[in-house]
Amino acid sequence: MKVVVLGGSSPSTPVLFRRLGARSKMPHLEFCLVGRSHGHLVSVLRAVRTLVGKAPILLQSSSFAPAEIVSALRGADLVLVQVRFGSYEGRNFDETFPLRYGLCGDESLGPGGLSAAWRAWPAMHNLLTTVASVCPDATILMLSSPVGIFVGAARHMFPALRIYGICELPWTTLQDVSALLNADPTGIDFDYLGVNHVGWFYRMEFEGRDLLLEYESQDSSGERWPSSQLVASCRGFPTKYLRLHYNQQQVLQEQRERRVSRAEILKEISLESYRVFRSGGEHAILTTLERRPAPWYDHAVVPFLLSLAGVPSTIPYFLTGPGWLTNAAFDSQDLLELPICINLGKFRPKSCRKPPPSHILDTVKAFVAYERKAARAVVEQDGRQMQNALEIHPWIDKPELAAALTAQITAQPQVGPN
Repeated sequence: MKVVVLGGSSPSTPVLFRRLGARSKMPHLEFCLVGRSHGHLVSVLRAVRTLVGKAPILLQSSSFAPAEIVSALRGADLVLVQVRFGSYEGRNFDETFPLRYGLCGDESLGPGGLSAAWRAWPAMHNLLTTVASVCPDATILMLSSPVGIFVGAARHMFPALRIYGICELPWTTLQDVSALLNADPTGIDFDYLGVNHVGWFYRMEFEGRDLLLEYESQDSSGERWPSSQLVASCRGFPTKYLRLHYNQQQVLQEQRERRVSRAEILKEISLESYRVFRSGGEHAILTTLERRPAPWYDHAVVPFLLSLAGVPSTIPYFLTGPGWLTNAAFDSQDLLELPICINLGKFRPKSCRKPPPSHILDTVKAFVAYERKAARAVVEQDGRQMQNALEIHPWIDKPELAAALTAQITAQPQVGPN
């Protein structure tokens, strides 16, 4: 199986191969890492080769130059899109400008996520145009933020492409709950509904136990996230990014009190990582990778690609895609994050035993409606449509606030991949 990683010079890329290199049995895999910075790409390749050892993995590299990327994509079975647009300076803007308007800052959610998509879409569109031309039958996994808006925009412009978002957060949430309540996460029977980074488990059962009820009874202080009161009122267990939704003021205060933004911290880590990748041994490389955890590889991407290569898996994958849920509340093309199983290369949605509670359904509908409008605004590069999208975002209650945010976002320059 051939896997092409667009944005392969990222300092997190070696984490992908750390997991693969540690496996005792591996199918034959061919990887091509495509990166913009030749120096960073060389450093990453050295680290990757150190980590994979004797695993049956063929490694190649490429730049984004037109002739090279066409050659890299030819024959691809799986394309991972993890390019970052606008460098860490762009991410810093996305995470900080919403704070001035009393809103949480994030590169994936809210105005920050829309800012990232607006800035990057022209370059992303060009990239996907090449993918659609060279390897139209490949499976494409979107890892670049904001996943939901990018997948929506890509589905609109390239309806024939098999493009999905993937997220590790629901699976790691199940693992966290299992550790707390002494359960096996692979044995939990659950129902789940969400959009990327924003989702709820509204049924969790293990060997006859109702884990949601057990969680509610364990904590009465309200200090733990999520609180038992929130789980009871939602009638579901929210993923951690929903702190930005339910605990907005607390998260906003935490973000305003930071001396250094997350983007600035990651920039410093990346520079040190490339230095270690260039000359360090395996222990030094592994130690450096621990400074910048990338759980999406271990808990989502690697198991997913191994499943496509024919390796059985016991875990579900949480993919963002259309048409998987039979529910009158959603259109067949609405993008939802749902648990998916892979059988003989075919995707099969996990069936739900009960309908979602009204609060969860209504909240998901609100985020889906926003992302639908946001994706269209990004595709059209239309500021008016952007303002319309922001006006229906669950965090925004005033048209004038949506207008001010739109002015900030559309004033950015557009950029290419890092």
